[in-house]
Amino acid sequence: MRRERNRRVWNGVPGLAGMVGESLCAPVRRALINLHLWTMCALGIVLMGFLLSSAAAGQVGDSTAPSPLEQTLAGIRECMGHLPAPWPQEWQREYVDTIRRAAESHRDAPQYAQRLDILAKGFPAYWQGLKTGKDRSLFELHCAQICWYVESLMAAELLDGQSREALRNQYKALWDHAAGELLSQFPFLDPNAVHAAQADHLAECYRTIEAPLLPIYQHPLSDAQIEQIKNRWHDLRYARVDLWRQLRGDDTVETQDFASQLRQTNPPVSHRHYLLTQRSLAQLQPHVWAVAAPAPDYYRGALARQIEAEKHRLQAMSQASRDERGLEQQYSRQIWQAEQLAFLLAALLESPACFDEPLDRPMEGNASHCRDARFCVSPAQTPLPQEDSAQGGSSHD
Repeated sequence: MRRERNRRVWNGVPGLAGMVGESLCAPVRRALINLHLWTMCALGIVLMGFLLSSAAAGQVGDSTAPSPLEQTLAGIRECMGHLPAPWPQEWQREYVDTIRRAAESHRDAPQYAQRLDILAKGFPAYWQGLKTGKDRSLFELHCAQICWYVESLMAAELLDGQSREALRNQYKALWDHAAGELLSQFPFLDPNAVHAAQADHLAECYRTIEAPLLPIYQHPLSDAQIEQIKNRWHDLRYARVDLWRQLRGDDTVETQDFASQLRQTNPPVSHRHYLLTQRSLAQLQPHVWAVAAPAPDYYRGALARQIEAEKHRLQAMSQASRDERGLEQQYSRQIWQAEQLAFLLAALLESPACFDEPLDRPMEGNASHCRDARFCVSPAQTPLPQEDSAQGGSSHD
């Protein structure tokens, strides 16, 4: 049956059956079939190699492209480079590595790329307001702070449009309450100055809500939290009195009315009423932090170490000042004596030239030979010895 099927196949090719004999049809058929199979295998191998090389090239291309995290860190490095370097290069690399570790620990967080985008947009404003220094304990505090902010951002539920608008309304209500309490406590304040300072402070809050890197802007507040913040604001009334006394004692603060100063500078940052409102709202913000976003333990530990280091630094400065004052008191007499000796030496060097004459030079003639007659004595003015005058004889006998 197989031979019959092959005969029908080969008989279907015109002239093939006549060209070869019946005895040669089977070997030729087998050779052609083997050639066809080897050709198909070779084509398959070539195609498979091409596909594998394309996949490998795609993987290499993907590996060379920076990841979203690396792009975010590159933007942070660029932002840090715009300002004068506050830290050594080693500290800057350590700071960026702290951000990387905090972000990589939440790589499985939902909307990870969007959270990295919030970090990239919110970091420049945070960096501009950062107070840096060369103290190691302060640097470690900043590292703990940015780690806290990034971890909170990665773990928090991202705000949608409705939640973001609710948070804006809550902060506006809090700031309206604070401004009303301020006007009630100080009725002499200019309402325009108070509302101008409130609007400037709210504008900064709104900008931060759009890129909520800070934990206090990452979720709306509850009613209980709002009441706690209001109560803390009421407890700050005595601190606001101290602020006003400081502003009244500051002669550099302008005393002209708010409207005239508003026409000169906008905003009138040197007006007392404006400054009182700004500084009072600044005092309220730490209490918002305490209620809405309590700090983690590692940040509190870093803060305690920084406070202790600052305490030691101030004590060392105070001890050095005391030692300097004691040294001045101890050697004040020696210093006074050295000054007196220096004065006497200067007086001797500036004395009249007649004191430079030799002592054995005879005084002849009148007083005209002396440069100053007041300091010269003539022989006629020399008193006689007492024993010669008593004997009544001449001194030449």
